[in-house]
Amino acid sequence: MKISQVITHVNGKWKQNCYLIYNNKNNALIIDPGSDPGGIKELITEYNLSPLAILNTHAHYDHIGAVTALIELYGIPFYLNENDQKLLKQANLYRILFESKEVIKVPLFDQNLTQEPISFLATDFNVEPILTPGHTQGSVCLKINDYLFTGDTLMEGGVGRTDLPGGDKNQIYKSVEILRSLPRGTVAFPGHGHPFLLNNFFDKS
Repeated sequence: MKISQVITHVNGKWKQNCYLIYNNKNNALIIDPGSDPGGIKELITEYNLSPLAILNTHAHYDHIGAVTALIELYGIPFYLNENDQKLLKQANLYRILFESKEVIKVPLFDQNLTQEPISFLATDFNVEPILTPGHTQGSVCLKINDYLFTGDTLMEGGVGRTDLPGGDKNQIYKSVEILRSLPRGTVAFPGHGHPFLLNNFFDKS
């Protein structure tokens, strides 16, 4: 079992969860940075972290607004599933639809999140992307060491919305079945709301 800590930074109109997962050497991965690069930078400075990469579970505007600023600050790669490239490019259109006034500096598509595992710093962080379309076409859950970052695929109270751009109700339930095979004691960190155990989620479903 690898030792890692998770910091949650709730931000933006939709109270999106940005996560910083870091090891005992203070190396960190940034998950779904949301819309508050200044607040994320403050946490990175406060905890004396060294960011290695940004990984996004999907490309809805409330999850990607801080990506470009953090890339410029730290010179780190940005990982996203290629099936959300169109959604990424249209982030400011959807921002308007959801009545957000702040213009997003849309990041360039950088590294493709597929189902191939990714290792950072040898074996300190083992990232296992799990393709879970349904909330968006390119939605991905990220199993990192002993944690699962579910984006908007799984929430504490159920699955994510499928009436937003890229959503598909049938796909999201197929994705939930994929996640059912994971250890039930896995702690899930959703894109909105509080962490929960997978066994609690599946016992209710």
